[in-house]
Amino acid sequence: MELFSQKVKPSELEKGDHVYTWRKSMYTHHGIFVGEGKLIHMVNPKADGILHFSAASKSWISSGGRKKEKTPCATSDCGLEKVAGSGVRVTCIECFIKKGSLYRFKYEASREFLVAKLRGGTCTTARPDPPEEVIHRATYLLENGYIEYDLINNNCEDFALYCKTGLLSNDIDYQGRSSQANMVHSTKKEDRVGNPVQRFTTAFPRSCSKRENKDLGLRKDVVKVAVEELSSFHLRPRLFFLEI
Repeated sequence: MELFSQKVKPSELEKGDHVYTWRKSMYTHHGIFVGEGKLIHMVNPKADGILHFSAASKSWISSGGRKKEKTPCATSDCGLEKVAGSGVRVTCIECFIKKGSLYRFKYEASREFLVAKLRGGTCTTARPDPPEEVIHRATYLLENGYIEYDLINNNCEDFALYCKTGLLSNDIDYQGRSSQANMVHSTKKEDRVGNPVQRFTTAFPRSCSKRENKDLGLRKDVVKVAVEELSSFHLRPRLFFLEI
């Protein structure tokens, strides 16, 4: 049944789980479960309608900079963004899934499983690290910030994949590991025409093979990077190599 649904109940989650929920039945939003009913995830801090808690001003602020008098959630710290503008936040499960459902991202999936899942953002062949390492990375990035959000190269799925595996690409031209982004991204510059939405409409026929070829667990250009070394890694991405 896992092939058809990876749906889980909040009570079934374990610390360090990589989870996702569907947005408008079109794409998945990802996060890391850290316990006590909360997840750490990354959002686009510039997106309209996003509300976050500023630790500096101790108030709720919209993406446009307007303060809110009331918090949108009674759960302690829900929406907290410790590094303003980073997009890395802690959120309760209810606010994370909104009106949707919760699903567990599958790791160490077989190639057959990967291809059978016709939509990206659900699984990878990569091996996950122990829960304590996953939570350490997620917590560290909440406390210190992460790379700037980018729809293709560094989105919420990329964030969760890094927290779960510690793997990053040393390809300076294409860092992205998100299986959703890989459905619409081409390694050929001439194929990168139109906006992401336009490319998505033509992506499905070729998405299965592309997701397999670019899957995090199958790529040859990824290296293990300690979370404390992220800044150094991105300053010299072609020269910074660590043993996997």
